[in-house]
Amino acid sequence: MQHSRRHFTRTALLATAGCTTLAQQLLAQTTTTRYTVQPGDTLGHIALRHGVSESTLKKTNQLSSDLIRSGQTLKIPGGSTADNSAPAAGPIHHVELGDTLGSIALTHGVTIGALKRANQLNSDVIRIGQTLHIPALVSTEDLLSHVRAATDKITVRRDNWKRIVVHHSAIKYGNAKKYDAAHRQRGMQNGLAYHFLIGNGIDSGDGAIEIGPRWTKQLLGGHVKSYRLNLTAIGICLVGNFEKTHPSKKQLDAFTQLMDWLQGDVLKKKTHFAGHRELKGEQTICPGKHFPLAAMHARYD
Repeated sequence: MQHSRRHFTRTALLATAGCTTLAQQLLAQTTTTRYTVQPGDTLGHIALRHGVSESTLKKTNQLSSDLIRSGQTLKIPGGSTADNSAPAAGPIHHVELGDTLGSIALTHGVTIGALKRANQLNSDVIRIGQTLHIPALVSTEDLLSHVRAATDKITVRRDNWKRIVVHHSAIKYGNAKKYDAAHRQRGMQNGLAYHFLIGNGIDSGDGAIEIGPRWTKQLLGGHVKSYRLNLTAIGICLVGNFEKTHPSKKQLDAFTQLMDWLQGDVLKKKTHFAGHRELKGEQTICPGKHFPLAAMHARYD
């Protein structure tokens, strides 16, 4: 087996009696990234996103509790030394005759919403000669291709949808087929209460976006108590009990891709975003305390 000089040095340090502390310090210096805490972040959410344990994160940053504050800088073991407060520079695009925001987004594989946010645009209007910054993709995996293909076959009632509501299933098992059957047994003639369901890797793929019949047929939701709200609210449910666990990284990637696409490309407008528990008259803890609701409000409000 081939080993690099860095790997050999690290191994030798770790194997040397009495030098454990020094080895840990050297490793931390070479594999630590910095993360600036965003509104709505929790220690568990940050640990999940970076693939480390909460205890490791606390130890690395000498934290005596789980309390963190917005703007605080945390060291994340196991990454590069880049700081997330300065986004990775993406390519630029010089607007030419015939360009539209949609065609530019398609060319660079990003959503219109992401393109507008990266350039602080309040509308789809662009001008010839304008320089646009193309946002770097957070996830290189396209989790939306089948959703886009299915939506291309229907007529979306853009004017009808005024809000998007996020839910958790409150159990770790299930997929669209199983929930559809359960909801029909409860008397819902249109089946699955949600328009979209995002799997957690147990009964459907981790981050897999399943499309419900309420989306393909453009029907009202059944995901909240209020009939009036169901008429105008798109429901997105992530499988899992987020009172006990965190959504997976792939689930959050799928959710943000879906939200960006719905607002930027499909509805072409900012919609009211809410967690189920935030709706008036809804007595629930959904989507759970571990869903990063505040962070999503910062992104979509």
